[in-house]
Amino acid sequence: MLHWLPDYDELNADVKSAIARSSYKTVYNKNSVIYLQEDSADKFYIVLSGYVRLSYIMEDGTAILYAIVPPGESFGELGVFDRSFYTDTASTIGTVSVLVVNADIFHTADSCGREIRAALSDLIASRYKTYIDVTKSLYLTSLSARLALSLLRLTMSLGHTMEYKGRVVPFLGTMVTQSDLGAMARGTRGNVNRVLKTWEREGLIVAQDRKIIILDPEGLETQTMNGGW
Repeated sequence: MLHWLPDYDELNADVKSAIARSSYKTVYNKNSVIYLQEDSADKFYIVLSGYVRLSYIMEDGTAILYAIVPPGESFGELGVFDRSFYTDTASTIGTVSVLVVNADIFHTADSCGREIRAALSDLIASRYKTYIDVTKSLYLTSLSARLALSLLRLTMSLGHTMEYKGRVVPFLGTMVTQSDLGAMARGTRGNVNRVLKTWEREGLIVAQDRKIIILDPEGLETQTMNGGW
């Protein structure tokens, strides 16, 4: 349950007990807002079941979906680490169960607090690449390139695979909608649908039972290279 920190197994028993005492489980209904961007970051979250959308509101008011958090992963860490505000908005996809950790545990002055903060800093460092990838994708001039990069990032982060015609291939499940892909790739749902249909004709993907099955990841990589900067 608590293996959301990269070095969790290396934490001593007292630290693990302190985290457990500062935590509780709660359930959010479908399409609930867990917190809003710029809310005070007083809690840290770990997904136990279900999926959570993380969105960022840009200065022009545009909402960018930059991550979908699967079970076992955490969110809200940056604002908790620097005792400030959440840098994104978290909302649920379907019913979601989360473990909530009170932020105060990360800022106690004893050795326990220092050890937990060090582990949290490692987590933030490991997430830095995600933020870089999102920023890069926003500057691609082609929707096809932005969408391809978004698909590849999502399949990697969610880690879902299935057997398709004798091959094990990655796929996006029903928790990811075309509207989600549009919010991630800065495109309308209609334009996203047209690109996906083109890729299906070209053999890059297959749409089946509301899943997007990735047949040719290398072909999608090529799409990202043709997007321009």
